Amino acid sequence: MDKLKEMLTKYEFTEEENLLLSGLARGLLKLGVAVLIAGVLLVIYIVISFFDPGALLSISDTKYAVLSAADYALWVLISGLVIYLSITVIKLSVPIRLITKTTGTDISYLMSFVKSLTRIAGLSFMSLIAICILLLISLVLMILVF
Repeated sequence: MDKLKEMLTKYEFTEEENLLLSGLARGLLKLGVAVLIAGVLLVIYIVISFFDPGALLSISDTKYAVLSAADYALWVLISGLVIYLSITVIKLSVPIRLITKTTGTDISYLMSFVKSLTRIAGLSFMSLIAICILLLISLVLMILVF
């Protein structure tokens, strides 16, 4: 009985589970760096928005309208990506809730959570890269328009 109790309290992850956890760690590191870059770009965007670089350039009214519309379209895309990311993070709560509400299958639900989190971290990383690119384009448009 003591041996069974010791086995249950000292669970060691399998090689496959360790690989899954390692992938999650790499994905979260990349995701964190992407979030940091997006945050820095947003700060640059906000700081530059206080200046009026458009006064340094002469821009026709038509060009201004086109560039402004393009900038608004970029922000709609960015907003859509942020909403998508928030929904995927909300979905991560399901396996954790199952761990707390069920008995006997905690490890399988935990590994399901880790697998989903790894996938979502990869998708989030790609989405944040897209957001960073859109922020850069919007930043250039803002400099040209305003």
